[in-house]
Amino acid sequence: MTDTRTEILHKNYEAIHRNGFQGVRADKVVAEMGITKGALYHYFPNKFDLGYAILDELLGPHYLKIWQSFERAEKNFGVVLLEVLESYRDFAKTDEEIKLGCPLTNLTQEMPPLDEGFRKRLHRITHQMQLQIETGLKNAQLAGEFKLDFNPTQTAFFYLSAIEGGFSVAKAMQSRAAFEMVIAQLKQFSEGLKA
Repeated sequence: MTDTRTEILHKNYEAIHRNGFQGVRADKVVAEMGITKGALYHYFPNKFDLGYAILDELLGPHYLKIWQSFERAEKNFGVVLLEVLESYRDFAKTDEEIKLGCPLTNLTQEMPPLDEGFRKRLHRITHQMQLQIETGLKNAQLAGEFKLDFNPTQTAFFYLSAIEGGFSVAKAMQSRAAFEMVIAQLKQFSEGLKA
């Protein structure tokens, strides 16, 4: 059974995904859950503490899990990379998901100029994702499966930027096809990295 704190986190995460951090009233969300405002403030003294917990406990672990298999791969790097890219389609498989956009991208566009706590956490998540991709690329080069004529750091930034940018463009255009094109192009690009 889910405890009250976890339930508050999940429901507010859903509300933030729909309305943005600034557009959410956490007390209203918990009231709809049948939980008192006092219970909310027992766990989270203010809205920013709630937002930080969502980043630290839900969003961060979720996004860092995406690239884990590529970072930890020991062989068949090309296959694993394509599997990771293909898994991104799950984030954009419905019109509603395209309409709402990527939670990480949305918060990255909304909050860093407004709050240092958000900025630091979002930086940490995206930087760790970039390092995961970079590690996988370097290991693939060391294993002789990928060419040596590309810079793993720059290429990792390219993957991350293309994916997150693809989410933004798809959201603006309300087009799943736009996001599909980004993934298809990244898969084609990935084939060109193979030795």
